[in-house]
Amino acid sequence: MFKENYIIKGKIVCKTGLHIGGSSDAIDIGGSDNAIIRDSITGNPYIPGSSLKGKLRFLTELNDKASAESVIKNRGDVADDRSCIATKLFGVSAEDGQAELKFPTRTIVRDAYPDEDTLQLWDNESLISGAELKYENNINRINSAANPRNIERVPKGSRFDFEIIFSVYEGDDENISYLLDAMRLLEDNYLGGSGSRGFGQIKFENIRLSKRTAEYYKQAGEEEVIIESDEITEVIGQFR
Repeated sequence: MFKENYIIKGKIVCKTGLHIGGSSDAIDIGGSDNAIIRDSITGNPYIPGSSLKGKLRFLTELNDKASAESVIKNRGDVADDRSCIATKLFGVSAEDGQAELKFPTRTIVRDAYPDEDTLQLWDNESLISGAELKYENNINRINSAANPRNIERVPKGSRFDFEIIFSVYEGDDENISYLLDAMRLLEDNYLGGSGSRGFGQIKFENIRLSKRTAEYYKQAGEEEVIIESDEITEVIGQFR
């Protein structure tokens, strides 16, 4: 039976350029053949909830022994052991395993869209529809010939509004602390592609953690604000 929802809101701040790949059906002259994902209506870059959730799950699986063992047992597929943290947080879909292993997610991650300050930042002649082109050279190890290429990425300083909803049911453990741990791990890892080459460093800021009980939805009750902070480490400390 449903008990309560925790709502985590805030900003995802790009400390370095961010590349989350999209498709490029047509390449404009001077454009990039390694394009980022964009909103189909506005044409602006955004962070898909699937990308953020997938990275949080991946880091949880690395950080929890039982989850890591389940991944190894599944030869690289997602953890599906119902007793491990990754499964309790993120569930198991029928596509990820056998139908009888299906386990509903407790974590909903919304798509993150740029805030107004970022849209103004992107209104710059050096940017192409909210993105910059990062040029790199692939060097032939034998003849030293350079093969130049470019990668489209969201520029440093861009900010996106994020929202994560964590549901709690009767009998559940307080697993949200593990979700907060994954957010902290992500700050020292990377989001998107080319992270080992400097892309994708992000930080969570303006974090607001609140709780909405079953009564909130049944009787238009009040939302309880638990923590407001600019640091995920402070949120973790106060919550525990």
